[in-house]
Amino acid sequence: MKVLKILFKLLVLLTLCAYLCYAFIELTGKGNPTPCEQVNIRINHEERGFIHKAEIMDMLHDASLYPIGTAMDNINGKHIEATLLQNPYIQDVVCYKSPAGQVNILIDQRIPVLRVVAESGADYYVSDEGDCLPPLHYSANLVVATGNIDSTYASTTLKDMANYVTSHPFWNSQIEQVHIAKDRKATIYPRIGKQKIHFGKVEKVETKLSNLKLFYDKVMPIVGWNKYKELNIAHTNQVVGTR
Repeated sequence: MKVLKILFKLLVLLTLCAYLCYAFIELTGKGNPTPCEQVNIRINHEERGFIHKAEIMDMLHDASLYPIGTAMDNINGKHIEATLLQNPYIQDVVCYKSPAGQVNILIDQRIPVLRVVAESGADYYVSDEGDCLPPLHYSANLVVATGNIDSTYASTTLKDMANYVTSHPFWNSQIEQVHIAKDRKATIYPRIGKQKIHFGKVEKVETKLSNLKLFYDKVMPIVGWNKYKELNIAHTNQVVGTR
């Protein structure tokens, strides 16, 4: 009896595998005249990035690739992927068909963490992975880096700093601009308070900002936010205020 049960289970499993293979061929190959009735678009970190579902739909409409109403066997997923990948803010796309006339589009987007407006005239965004991206029609309330900046410095040193800032809500809302001088020392301009903050070399970011946060918490409530014209956190063991 045990042998028969095992054989029966194997038969069911083989039958299921055969059905799945058949369904895959029917859905991805030719011979499925069913019209597409639904498009499912999923975008990673949609709340943080620039790419949204409405823009994906516009891109597909502009390229005459929006699949609703098109026979499933006439929908070219590879063509949809290649078209969407023309947007530099899209890192990867997977398009596949599923039963009941559905087309699924999965999008992995690049997440901007920094805007660079260099003294050379260069203007671009930097992603959390260090990609330099053209501004296009996008805008975001991100930290702006200005001054003596090249793309290598932006995509490494400044990218690391920006990743730390954007991962901490306080600093993400507090830091407005970072200016890089010719000697690569940074000055931070906050959104709240009139003082400028001398950061020194862009290194030991966590330690320096932790010291500054402690200064904000312990000292600023007593003396007021505008008592100091400048703050210096270049050294990791102290915060120096200048009236």
